[in-house]
Amino acid sequence: MRLPTCRLNLQSIDFAPGQTSENQGRFWLAASARLQHAGDMSATEVVLLLVMLAGFVVLAVMVWLRRPEPVLPRVAELEKRLAADFQRATADMAGRMAGLEGTMLAKLGTQLQAEARESRSEQAQHLRKLADTLERKFEALSESQSVAARNARQELAQSLDSATSKLQQRFEGLEQKTSGNLEAIRAKVDERLQSISEQVQAKLSENIKEGFKHFEAVQNHLKAAEEQLRNVRAVGTSINELSALLKLPHLRGKFGEAELSRLLADFLPAAAFEEQVPVASGSRELVDAVVKFPNFKLPIDSKFNRESVLPLFETNDPAMLAEARRKLALAIKAQAKDIADKYIRPEHGTTDLALMFLPSETLYFEVIRDGELLAAIHKLKVFPVSPNTLVIALRSIAMSISQYEAAKNVEKTLDQIRLAQKHFGSFQASFERVGDGLQKAQDAYQKATSHLTYFSNRVVRLTGEVPSELPTGESASGTVGPGVGPAPA
Repeated sequence: MRLPTCRLNLQSIDFAPGQTSENQGRFWLAASARLQHAGDMSATEVVLLLVMLAGFVVLAVMVWLRRPEPVLPRVAELEKRLAADFQRATADMAGRMAGLEGTMLAKLGTQLQAEARESRSEQAQHLRKLADTLERKFEALSESQSVAARNARQELAQSLDSATSKLQQRFEGLEQKTSGNLEAIRAKVDERLQSISEQVQAKLSENIKEGFKHFEAVQNHLKAAEEQLRNVRAVGTSINELSALLKLPHLRGKFGEAELSRLLADFLPAAAFEEQVPVASGSRELVDAVVKFPNFKLPIDSKFNRESVLPLFETNDPAMLAEARRKLALAIKAQAKDIADKYIRPEHGTTDLALMFLPSETLYFEVIRDGELLAAIHKLKVFPVSPNTLVIALRSIAMSISQYEAAKNVEKTLDQIRLAQKHFGSFQASFERVGDGLQKAQDAYQKATSHLTYFSNRVVRLTGEVPSELPTGESASGTVGPGVGPAPA
């Protein structure tokens, strides 16, 4: 791009020696003004113009040096003015050059941006065309794949329906057979449980009825004893007989133990009790008898203090009877404490209570009629029993043992039922494994059929002849089996 030029008219300036300094000054001012208007000139022209101006300055100086002396001060002043004007012109020219450079750079940037926008527009248009082409190709490919997948799914569904129907029929047959076996087992178990329940119920009813009979008999005995106690003569006779019996030295110490042993043998199984055994292992203290339960033992000790009992029957004096009862209470308390200390040992498998066997109903009546004495021995967890009340307790214990044995039998039956249930669970697991095997066989059959169909299609493509036989339920077009994709053409 060419910038407009400014020409300097040098012919209109006269450099004759006789020209005045004012005319020369006007020349330089005109030259400076022309330089100031040269902003649109090119860089080369500006340099040439500066060189010409420098030559003119040198020429003017030489002319002025040749003039008379009075002109020198004015020449010096004019040089200063010219130098100042030259500096201003140079600074203005530098500013204009910088502005010109910025303008050129801005125009160049604008042109480059326009070219870049045009290039991007062309590239975007090309990419849109390419995307449209790819989209059309992908749509066509997707459509063809969808059609092939639909056909394969239809053929696979038909094959699976056929195989599923066959397996369903076989499963239904196995299920009916299994259901029949389970119903037979359940019927046998229900029948056995019903029989056991009836036996247990009958035994319990029999034991309860028998217990009530014994209880009624005990009540009758107690009523009879009360009537005998009211009859002074009968009581006196009983006392005399008891006194005569206890006077025998060889029967005095063994009477209570013998009575206790007889009652235990009459009302309990032989395996349910033991006599004269230590409560703790290695102990020298022997209890008269223990009744054995599954998890503990009930100690029973016989006590009959002849010296404390006889005074009750040897006098009718109220004061002496009161003293005899006081001594009897002290003796019973001491014996109860002795039983509690020796035989109540839960840490060695005993119960936290013990029974004190009193072999005489009269003695038992004397103990229980004293409420303070009864409370004191109960506090020690020792409970007095007479022959009649011990019979009731033993009958209750026998009933509980029978019920425990029945419960053990029921538990055995339940264990057998659980075992049968476990066997059925094993059978069910085996049945499920058979089903898994059939499913794997079906999958293998489908896979083999798919491979066979694929190779059959390849043979058709190579030879152009259709095979005489194809797998049942499959078409010559090729079925996609599980895990096998359609073969490429």
